[in-house]
Amino acid sequence: MILLIDDNEPERALTRKMLEEEGYTVREAVDGAEGVRLFRELKPKLVICDLLMPGKSGFEAVQEIRTLAPAACIIAISGVLFGLADHEKMRESFGFAAVIEKPFRRAQLIEIVRGVLF
Repeated sequence: MILLIDDNEPERALTRKMLEEEGYTVREAVDGAEGVRLFRELKPKLVICDLLMPGKSGFEAVQEIRTLAPAACIIAISGVLFGLADHEKMRESFGFAAVIEKPFRRAQLIEIVRGVLF
């Protein structure tokens, strides 16, 4: 199961559709607080989390998820990233399995998800 945390409903719906068409089971959270609650409840195999959200940000949600499960597999997504160096810094700082810039292509998303799950 994949937990998708994103406050942008159209983007979240599209990402869910992409993943479900590949056979993945996806649960959605509309913000960081709901994401942490669902993580506790569902214990998903993978979390895909938007970083910039109102209320509890993706960064805050990821930190809380890390306290619950330090080895959790998390992919960060965001429309506000600035290049490869930033991706690497974020991966190292937060332990992300991958960082994907929005908008992303279906093939890119699926390749990364397959890579981290297998």
